[in-house]
Amino acid sequence: MPGAAGPFPAAAQLDKAPVQAEPLGLAGLQRLAKHLPRPTRAGPRCGTDYREEVETSSVCAFVTRGLEDIAAAEIGETSAAAGGIETRPKVVLTQASDVRGFRRLRTVDDVAVVSASSPSVHDLQDLISLVTEQADLEKTIEQALRTDRLDGAFSITVSAAHVPYGTSGVIEEAVASAISARYEWRHTELQRAPIDIRVFIDGTWALIGVRLFDEPLSRRTYRVVNLRGALRPTVAAALVRIANQGRGRPRIWDPFCGSATILSEAAEQGYEVWGTDIDPEAVEAARENLAAVKREYWNRIECADSTSPKTWKKHQSATALVTNLPWGKQVAIKSKQGLYDSVSAGTAELVRRGGTSVLLTTEPKLIMQRLKRDDAVRIEERRIGLLGQTPTILAVQPAK
Repeated sequence: MPGAAGPFPAAAQLDKAPVQAEPLGLAGLQRLAKHLPRPTRAGPRCGTDYREEVETSSVCAFVTRGLEDIAAAEIGETSAAAGGIETRPKVVLTQASDVRGFRRLRTVDDVAVVSASSPSVHDLQDLISLVTEQADLEKTIEQALRTDRLDGAFSITVSAAHVPYGTSGVIEEAVASAISARYEWRHTELQRAPIDIRVFIDGTWALIGVRLFDEPLSRRTYRVVNLRGALRPTVAAALVRIANQGRGRPRIWDPFCGSATILSEAAEQGYEVWGTDIDPEAVEAARENLAAVKREYWNRIECADSTSPKTWKKHQSATALVTNLPWGKQVAIKSKQGLYDSVSAGTAELVRRGGTSVLLTTEPKLIMQRLKRDDAVRIEERRIGLLGQTPTILAVQPAK
């Protein structure tokens, strides 16, 4: 929660006493990299009770707004987190003894080791002070295990909301100038460098960190074919997690599967999956993408009309329905009423059989008004931030 106490250090804790020595510099840092020990977990040695002290790093996971608790739960289930977990809008903060464990996360868009943060950045000068006086990027690069990737160049990725003192471009230019002046590194503007500095600002709260991996965690190798309107993979992974909360391993059907992002996420987690779409182009894309996860699933995708009762009857063995309903702007809809009538009726029948339906939609009222009078169902809703809109996730489960 914003402002809640947690393991993440407050700005005052990150203040450092002035250091008389000059910065280590590129050449010195590269020499040091050869002698840096890899982080190891604390544990007994040689049959004794001795335990090695393990240094932890502050880590920030960047997530979709509205899914912070889902990402926090996933982080808590991994061996990556070595301390408590704190959430703020669009970020999850924790401590880690081995940052490499974060690579396995599915609901997180990106991860950075934190160099400095402050709740009191009111203008550009405060931000520059955070970079030059509190952040130690050389040490953070070591903690991120990226000293071997430092070649004198760096890039900057800015995420800024509710910031009155400049656009993302203005912020990037100011931070880049400050970093170049202090460390004598070269700013790369047109492409992401191996050393990518993350700048996250939400109102007066700001964070400076170093990206952990070469690619964002949201990048997926199974996405062989991209279609317009395809769902963000990390959101798809979150939908699958919501469908699987405490109900075993469901058999998942996506009646509006598009290019199969949801199904691919589910298949990568070992679920049985099936998909349907009325668009032949989407069906071909879905088959290619799903086959990249598991080749024998190629024939699990069919071209059919999911507003037809026959299609729903064919997939009545599914125990979970997980889908991103067509938004209209992204995908053409023939009949909005027919679509929502079929989804509502199919969801109600599935839930009566003990199943779960997880729906992402920009028009939740069209589902709610059809199901709210059904005593057999319970509906939980949450809004998320996605593509400049605020769609709603509806999780429909048995009432008891």
